[in-house]
Amino acid sequence: MLNLIRMEWYKLRTSKLFMILLAISFVFNALLSLAIPLFSKMLTGIPSPVNLSYALQSPFTLGLLMIVVFISATSFSYLDFSGGYIKNIAGQVGDRGKIVISKLIIIGVHNLIFFAVGALSNVVGAAMAGALVVDGNVAGGILTLLLKWLLSMAISSVLLFFTVGIRNKSLGIIGSVVFGANVLSLAYMGISMGLKNLLHVDINVGDYMPDALMGSVDVINNALVVNAIVVSAVFIAAFTILTFIVFKKRDVK
Repeated sequence: MLNLIRMEWYKLRTSKLFMILLAISFVFNALLSLAIPLFSKMLTGIPSPVNLSYALQSPFTLGLLMIVVFISATSFSYLDFSGGYIKNIAGQVGDRGKIVISKLIIIGVHNLIFFAVGALSNVVGAAMAGALVVDGNVAGGILTLLLKWLLSMAISSVLLFFTVGIRNKSLGIIGSVVFGANVLSLAYMGISMGLKNLLHVDINVGDYMPDALMGSVDVINNALVVNAIVVSAVFIAAFTILTFIVFKKRDVK
């Protein structure tokens, strides 16, 4: 198992696509973090302040950059199949399900690196604009960041099922765009309204979906913290087990 994890880590750190997307995310996010306070300064003469806690808990100034994170994770998951050596790997391990676990572990590292780089670029951009303010909620900002990372792992476990379980990279890419752009938020609103009107159940479905929770969880204001932890645990467990079962039953080509 340890050797599989080492192999996955080697593939990640030598992946040109991963490095390129990481660099693009850093530069683009830093420029956005720099531009927003400067634009405010042009209008009012004073750059809009950016609390350090906010810069940390919202790693990407533009939420659509999550699409890049998920596409990178999906592409990494599919390397074995596109490279044509997954069959050799599967033949060398006693339990093929370990491949799934090792991939999920390194995807966790992958997402954490993206989130750390995003938060760093936020801080760098705000600092260059002279707008960074060190507030007293830094710890809460870091915890919120970690919860968002956990939610990203819940989404990544779904994408792992598409990419590794049923071996369909196209579905993985589509899922990356859908989850990263939070396209399903309108569907969640519609379902919530339907439940309220038809069954008189007042519930916000988005409070129980990882992609919607990515934008609403907040440790500082104690918003949906328990929801984020429980939903992440359920999604990761359910889809990892599902991927584990499907991958073991299918022939590896």
